[in-house]
Amino acid sequence: MIFLAGGIYSHPGFAHEGRPIYIQLQEVSEKIYGLRWKIPPVMEPGTEPKIYLKGAGCRKFSEVETPRHSAEKVYHCQSPSSNTINRSTADLQIHLVYPVANPVLSTLVHFERLNGATVHLFNGPDVLEVNLPAELPIWEYVRQYIEAGFLHILEGYDHLLFVLCLVFVAKGLGGILIAITGFTLGHSITLGLASLNLFTIRVDVVEVLIPLSIMVLAAEIINAGHSRDRNTLSWRFPAIVASGFGLLHGFGFASALTELGLPHDQKLVALISFNAGVELGQLVFVLFVLLLSYMVKLIFLNWGFSGYSLRSLMQSTLTVYPVGVVSGYWFMDRSVGLFS
Repeated sequence: MIFLAGGIYSHPGFAHEGRPIYIQLQEVSEKIYGLRWKIPPVMEPGTEPKIYLKGAGCRKFSEVETPRHSAEKVYHCQSPSSNTINRSTADLQIHLVYPVANPVLSTLVHFERLNGATVHLFNGPDVLEVNLPAELPIWEYVRQYIEAGFLHILEGYDHLLFVLCLVFVAKGLGGILIAITGFTLGHSITLGLASLNLFTIRVDVVEVLIPLSIMVLAAEIINAGHSRDRNTLSWRFPAIVASGFGLLHGFGFASALTELGLPHDQKLVALISFNAGVELGQLVFVLFVLLLSYMVKLIFLNWGFSGYSLRSLMQSTLTVYPVGVVSGYWFMDRSVGLFS
């Protein structure tokens, strides 16, 4: 637990920085394509990739100088019109060339064809040549957005710390399942509302409140460790607390999904798939914590101790203080960002 908190603390400013490289290709006319891209500011100077459009006799005939994290090019290609139904899926490719190794950044390609149809392609860091299909089957949207949601929750250290605290506040396996279900219901509601622009909150405000939710649970665990008082709302009704804070965390998930973008004609499919990916990643994390708890308990039993587990270690102030310190640092750091 201490090692996890230490790793998180070493990257306090980017608690769940998972933004991909955003690439937009627009078919302006039958043979003219506009290529634009934005690179996350977390990339170090000199590590940004060069991005090209290749295939179908494409040649660049203009390029606009922009700030370091964005660029724009215009290409003339000999490919058939996007209105052609049987267009090859490999006649156009986007190539990424890094001066050094890819610093584990995914890519999101938004391809808008002349007839108004759009294709979203989400690829992992290992894909440096992206083929542009005329259309994307629904199962591919499902796969891409499940993967995006899964990766986001596993990279979202603040969300994981909240889930970790929630696991140890809940009572027994049944209580954990109920609490996690409450958290899931809560963030699913606000993820859907915010992603569909039905109800939104400023992202920077949400980013401040999320570590505050971790601090609340960490304080509950620490106070219970000192006073043995577990008559508070968090201890008595963890599912209610999880649902309430889940509403808040859902806005955080929605900000990540907004950065990825929703395909115009498959919004609901992408939204459900992203949420399913988040739940899958959350489940994997909870199972890992429970497995680790079981292994620690076996170790203590072999040493002749009984009644010890990862839960009892977590509820000691020695191991919970790092969680409170990290979340407190995030809270203060992001609060300052509100006024900068």
